[in-house]
This record gives sequence, structure tokens and C-alpha cells, in this order.
Amino acid sequence: MSHIPHALRDASLVEFAAQADAAQRTSVIIEARRLPVTPSPASMAQHTNVGPGGLLPPPATQRAVAAAPLSEYPACDMNDLEACLSSLGLAEAARRNDLNGSFVVEVTPPQLRVLAQAPSVQAIHSNRHHRRGGG
Repeated sequence: MSHIPHALRDASLVEFAAQADAAQRTSVIIEARRLPVTPSPASMAQHTNVGPGGLLPPPATQRAVAAAPLSEYPACDMNDLEACLSSLGLAEAARRNDLNGSFVVEVTPPQLRVLAQAPSVQAIHSNRHHRRGGG
């Protein structure tokens, strides 16, 4: 594989995608592309406090005021990624996680190469917690 897609985050996935065997499958976590988040001017202006008092979190009243409402956080459009999975025949088997904007699915090397090039994909990681059941 001469070109390594930027979406593949693990060396083992790059090796897997380079294989020609379409029968092998591996479990991956596919993150949907999100809008970049720019830090607020207030957070940019904060200075690092290295004293013992600086290691403690601020009081709860200050944390509540500093927290941004949920509407300010950009939502990723998981529908585009789901459509891409559907075009590959993977939508039925994929597990959707709206909390972190990702899907977990088992893919073959050709499917992984297509997903790594998809514009709706930000990153693809190996699913290290996946356990195969004994048949």
C-alpha cells in the first residue's frame, strides 16, 4: 500500500488494510468527522498555576459559571458515516455510539481501505476490547 490514509491510527490497521485477503475481519472503532473546536478567549488567557492551591479544582459555583452550554459544542453528523457504512453493507452490524460520535463494526481489508478514504471519517482505531466468542 503506497499511500497510508490519515484516518488509520494504528500500525496494525495499516498492515491489515494492506492485506489482499477479503475473508479476514477485524473489529474497529470509526469516529465521525467533527468540526474543529477553538478554545475560548477566557481559556486561552488562563495562566498555569504551579502552587498547591492551583492543583485543586475551582469551587462548584465557579465551575457551573465557566461551563459552556451544550448548544455551543459542535455535533458531528453521524448520518453521513452511517450512509457510508450502509453502502458497504455494514450498517446492520455496526453499533452506533452517539455519545462519542463513533461506530464499532467488523470490517475486511477492502472495506477498511474504503472507510479510511471516506470524507465522513475522522479516525479509525483498533477495537482492543473486542472479544470473539467461541463457537
